[in-house]
Amino acid sequence: MEIHDGDGLRTTVFFKGCPLRCIWCHNPESIGFRRQIAFFDQKCISCGTCASLCPSGAIEQTDGFPVIDRSRCSECFICAKNCPVGALEGFGEFWEMDDLLEYVLQDELFFKNSGGGVTLSGGECLAQPAFAIELARRLSEKGISVDIDTCGYAKREIIEEILPYADTFLYDIKAADPAVHKACTGVTNELIISNLRFLAERGAKIEIRYPLVKGYNDGQCDRIGQLLRDIPGVKRVKVLRYHRFAQSRYGALGLSCTLPDTVTGDEDLARAVATLVKYGLDAFTDQ
Repeated sequence: MEIHDGDGLRTTVFFKGCPLRCIWCHNPESIGFRRQIAFFDQKCISCGTCASLCPSGAIEQTDGFPVIDRSRCSECFICAKNCPVGALEGFGEFWEMDDLLEYVLQDELFFKNSGGGVTLSGGECLAQPAFAIELARRLSEKGISVDIDTCGYAKREIIEEILPYADTFLYDIKAADPAVHKACTGVTNELIISNLRFLAERGAKIEIRYPLVKGYNDGQCDRIGQLLRDIPGVKRVKVLRYHRFAQSRYGALGLSCTLPDTVTGDEDLARAVATLVKYGLDAFTDQ
């Protein structure tokens, strides 16, 4: 029942693993490819169930709270499945193709009646190319709309192979300047822009996503407008508000929190939209 990941009512399949390291990532559980256990200490009642059940001895009770040795964790999620209050949560599931198709197709009627479908997202769905391409192909052959939510940092042959099965690419542009892009994401943007031009040349339907992070990439707005203006067929740009809602998940996953301590306000969003409109783009925000 997603309504922000493309047209109509949609089911979003989140793929684990991403080649970028965006400092503002709001899905930290999707950065790594492996399964991960998260511990939310504010929910814990110190019952000791997790430590007593852990088959690899990766959890010890210290001062009444579980301490996880992540190097010993076997990612079985027995602790999470048996935690009585949901203080432990497992992120990442293994799916067989047929099982996943059966699951998402339960909502086929909603897709067709609302003009919706299935969105492949992440992490980065194209970082697991064989599965993503096969899933998109099989959904497309059943008449289900498929959207690809991507950062665009993928080999050209992957983009080319999934293109026939994709209705819309929800395509991230985080910065136009390569140096700013690398400072914020860990990689430069030449490949991303090259793939965007390729998709536009092939007539793909593209909606640009611009996450606006005040003090980090908001100064890129004019350059992004200039870039997109010169790419035929790219007109629609959704400006996304930055937030820090994922802060607790970083700690729960044992990760250092990289989220910038900044606020993107209504005026910042309106200014970005107005700037992009100047370049003939259909810019908007729904937040």
